[in-house]
Amino acid sequence: MKLFITFFLFLNLSFCEEYQYSENIIEALQRGKFLFSQQKVNEALLEYENVILMDETNVKGLIGIFKCQLKKELLSEARYTLDSIKNYSLNKKLILQLDRTLDETETLQDQIAARKFFENQKQDFKDSNTSLRKKKKRKVVQSEQIFETNTPQGKFAKAIQLHKKKFTSQAIPLFMDAIMTQSNLLFANDYGLLESSQKYYQKNIQLNPRSIKDIFILAWIWDQFINPDQSKKLYTRIMELEPPNSNYYQISKGKLADIKKNEDNIRNHNAKRRLIVAKDEKRRKKLDISNGSFSGYQKEDYLIKGREFLDADKINQAIIHLQGATKIEPKSAKAHYYYALAQVESAFGGNEAGFANARREVKICLDLDPDPYIRQEATNLLTSLHKN
Repeated sequence: MKLFITFFLFLNLSFCEEYQYSENIIEALQRGKFLFSQQKVNEALLEYENVILMDETNVKGLIGIFKCQLKKELLSEARYTLDSIKNYSLNKKLILQLDRTLDETETLQDQIAARKFFENQKQDFKDSNTSLRKKKKRKVVQSEQIFETNTPQGKFAKAIQLHKKKFTSQAIPLFMDAIMTQSNLLFANDYGLLESSQKYYQKNIQLNPRSIKDIFILAWIWDQFINPDQSKKLYTRIMELEPPNSNYYQISKGKLADIKKNEDNIRNHNAKRRLIVAKDEKRRKKLDISNGSFSGYQKEDYLIKGREFLDADKINQAIIHLQGATKIEPKSAKAHYYYALAQVESAFGGNEAGFANARREVKICLDLDPDPYIRQEATNLLTSLHKN
């Protein structure tokens, strides 16, 4: 199974060398989800495959590949991918749902193939002699009557056939009825009908701005394209036109609540992300200061600020700045001496390595031939440290 997935990824990626892949799994999953919602199935598939290249056991990536394969009608590959999902996921409910989706898609494709067969048969009958055509025509009608159903799958199949024959305006109502009744059909190849439906209902609303049904369907389409701004406008419009006790009003109210909840979740996520970034920036600044590479400081600032923090008993900040002072001026005896003092204070605060670090810094200070005052202070400090 692993060999098949790897081969499939290599085969697909070999034709897309110019594609700019996401740099990490989270970004790849997010981009894959967005691209899939925009009907960019090939690009979405590349992102999900990128996830599997980084982590072959990633269930979300495998599910993304599975959905893309359904959309592209690669049902055999989808079956293999589903086997991989079963190997790596313990979610029995999810696996059952994916199994059902694949079975329904296979059934749908069989129905479409059957309709295509009947269409071909009809054409063959037209080319036959008149008497034979009349006899066989009755059989075809009977077969079509068996095939014609009011199920979503049947409507979907009929819509696809109409669309292929350029009868798109007749196909769209059937298509929308099917996919709004059974959302799993969104995974099937719609040959661009959803995008055509969007334009169709936009035009309808321009002609009849108060058509509640058209407004509602277009809002639903925008939901599939993950465009909450457009959806909100339309659901709000429905609530303005409909009485509060109507079904359209109540459904629109619920949809708006869902959109708001999702926006709140996104807002909270972004706030947390900004907080993480801010913390990362603070950490990065501390690291830069401790390494003597902070662009906001002059060379002398490290020692000056370090001594100020030391006098103010802000030991952590003092250590960061004085360490930076020793990095940027490694031959400064004064920097090493004050860094040693900061380490002593940290030892009193519970830093077990504080005294050892202080002894090291004092010895470095004395080796650098400091001025008489610093030498005397450093010598006294070293004597005290040896007693400890």
